[in-house]
Amino acid sequence: MDTNRRDRILVADHNPIFRETLARRLRAAGYEVTTADTGEQAFLTLRDWQHPIEWLYTRAGLPILIDGWILADEYHDTYPARPAVIVAAKARPSRQGDIILAQPSPAAVLEIVWELIVGSHD
Repeated sequence: MDTNRRDRILVADHNPIFRETLARRLRAAGYEVTTADTGEQAFLTLRDWQHPIEWLYTRAGLPILIDGWILADEYHDTYPARPAVIVAAKARPSRQGDIILAQPSPAAVLEIVWELIVGSHD
């Protein structure tokens, strides 16, 4: 799962085991990964123009005030045609083209993110 260029991925998840497992697997696949455990941390990361985020994985329900849906909206301000990968209580269609999954494994998220990135480089 190697790509020609290192895409930067934001992994926003309050579950430390899931977040770090996914981040470790993405790094092993050759991607740059930034992690956040709250929506506020993730929001600030998305707004850091010196280190732009190119892909977003987030859990819909994040602690404090900013949730994954707000993060996806912020992400779409920069990438209106690029889907975010969002984990929610149940999978459902998205009008913005986001990929909404119900409780996937880190391996399943890794595969989806990899397919999105590879598809964008074609």
